[in-house]
Amino acid sequence: MIELHQFAPSYDLPNASPFCMKVETLLRMADLPYELVVVRNPTTLPKGKAPIIVDGDTTVADSTFIAKYLETTYGVDFNAALTEGQKATAHMIQVMLEERTYWVLGYSRWIDEANWVGVNEVYFGAIPMPIRLGVSKLAKKSMTRNLQGHGLGRHDQEEIYALGISDIQALGHVMGDKPFVMGDEVSLVDASVYAFLANIMVPSVNSPLKDEAEKKPAFKAYVDRMTERYFKA
Repeated sequence: MIELHQFAPSYDLPNASPFCMKVETLLRMADLPYELVVVRNPTTLPKGKAPIIVDGDTTVADSTFIAKYLETTYGVDFNAALTEGQKATAHMIQVMLEERTYWVLGYSRWIDEANWVGVNEVYFGAIPMPIRLGVSKLAKKSMTRNLQGHGLGRHDQEEIYALGISDIQALGHVMGDKPFVMGDEVSLVDASVYAFLANIMVPSVNSPLKDEAEKKPAFKAYVDRMTERYFKA
């Protein structure tokens, strides 16, 4: 059986990491049985991040390579219903979310002081004091460094959120009121979009990014539809 190594669930979501939630959604889309293994220290994993899957003697890191592995190993075609043009559009949406919107989401949780106290409690509340202080400080420092390396962290808060808002608006224009991102059938990009929108709209973390997403009722309806389809018993 496939082992999915990911962080423990939080925020009443399958996972507070969009990438972990994406992979778990893909496994359910593919109707593949799996076992969850909670990751507490991602630095011990290949490439130093979660999620990974372990399938027998094979270990695959990174959600994009995991998706490709599931397709080639188990004969899953997540994009069977899409044209080549739709596949290209879906690819660009996925890259936008995973390579830029992700960092705006990370900023809203780890750097925006309006959210940091609550986020700190969610991620590190179970760690006893004073260890918690050191761990949370290191985690925040790491996110700050990563944001600087990416380039997004070199902007001020208003500029960062403006970039994220433009991503949400673009996604809304592509999706419209369709039941799934590319039309009437679910596809690979839905795993990413679902994971990101659900994480952006969690009730306890407020930001201009969330405010923009909540302007479009179709987004919440979409998240509810995906949750009902893949995560309700």
